[in-house]
Amino acid sequence: MKFLKIVFFIVLFINLSFGQQKKSFSIEDAITYATKNSPEIINAKLKVQDAKQQKIETRAIGLPKLSFSGDYNYFFDIPTQLLPDFISPSVYGVLAQEQLINHPPPQASDRFFEAKFGQNHNLTLGANLNSILFSGEYIIALKTSKVYESFSNQQMEATVKSVKDKTKEAYLPALLINENINILDKNIANLDKLKNEMQQMYKEGFVEQLDVDRLVLSLENLKVERENIKNQELIVKNVLKLTMGYPIEDSLEIADNIDKILNSIEDSKLFNNLNLDKRPDYLTLKKSLELQNLNIKRYKSQYLPTLVGFGSYSQKMVGNNKDDLKWFPTSLAGLSVKLNIFDGFGRKAKIQRAKLSLLMAENDLEKFQSVINMQVNNAKLAYTSASKRLKSREANLNLAERIYNTSKIKYKEGIGSSVELTQAEQSLYQAQANVLKAKYDLLVAKIKLYSALGY
Repeated sequence: MKFLKIVFFIVLFINLSFGQQKKSFSIEDAITYATKNSPEIINAKLKVQDAKQQKIETRAIGLPKLSFSGDYNYFFDIPTQLLPDFISPSVYGVLAQEQLINHPPPQASDRFFEAKFGQNHNLTLGANLNSILFSGEYIIALKTSKVYESFSNQQMEATVKSVKDKTKEAYLPALLINENINILDKNIANLDKLKNEMQQMYKEGFVEQLDVDRLVLSLENLKVERENIKNQELIVKNVLKLTMGYPIEDSLEIADNIDKILNSIEDSKLFNNLNLDKRPDYLTLKKSLELQNLNIKRYKSQYLPTLVGFGSYSQKMVGNNKDDLKWFPTSLAGLSVKLNIFDGFGRKAKIQRAKLSLLMAENDLEKFQSVINMQVNNAKLAYTSASKRLKSREANLNLAERIYNTSKIKYKEGIGSSVELTQAEQSLYQAQANVLKAKYDLLVAKIKLYSALGY
């Protein structure tokens, strides 16, 4: 019994440990996760499936249609019609000619007799077949459904690229905060070590209490700053989770660092010539032009005739009782032609409107080409500027580190002041922040340039 309790607690501890594990994501991991779980991509894939079904639905319009019908009726009272009595006058006329009667015959308009049409049992079984033999509008509709399926696939690719770009944009602020926290942790550790050394020197009488207090104040300021950034980290991670389609309540850790991502992006591709066919959003607009052209053809095809073939076959069984039931067949086949001659210039107006829509779409495409070119040029300028700024900031950081290390040595040897050390410390922190921001700006510029080029 005691052994079972031990096993139970071990299993419980293992489950809790695994349940509390945090999932770590590199930027590529985050992109891969987003492409599988983003609601935008899921909906785009559903639209592709819908386009496929729409193509099948359109194709079915022109395929032969076969239907079966069956009707059974039992008349308790057969419908009765009153017919003019045209029989009695004839009979009276014959009898009068044979001199069997000598009074005038009755008039047909004055007398009626009851006539029942039908049988008690009526069973009809039939089959109908019809099919479009020719329709210009149907032919264009088939082409349109195929192009629309291709358009939906192109839209999905554009959505995938958009989600990837959004994931990168959401990942970078979380990455920046993570890097900032790492730098703060190192600075806090170094400053805490220096504080302990100063406290020991104070006990030995080499420094004043004011010098120690300044270090304590700087240390506390760093801790407060770290706490503030840590709170911001929760916000940016939630944005990243939402973009990825990741559960908000689950924990997520940033696995990458800025230097690793910067080195992973090939600089050689950044200044390649722009290839518009690598931009899914551009290809989507081109495909929409094709749909606009087909829309014009659809309206023009309505001037052509529509030819439909049809046929039917049925068997009808009638009778008053089971002994006199009989089957009677009926069959037919035919063609139906429909040609719209004049519709009040409605189709002409529709064609003109479709042409105007095509012109507007062509203008939008031309404008979008200009926008893409502007994006690429601006991204290249931003990349060049960010690259130069990073080199300058790194040189300043090296200088700030030398000044801080020199000030620390001078202070320990008693030839420097605590004010000088504090100023050097603040300059170092600012230089570190500037380098981190410059790396972040360069990374953002690289990613935007990659995206603008269609990668």
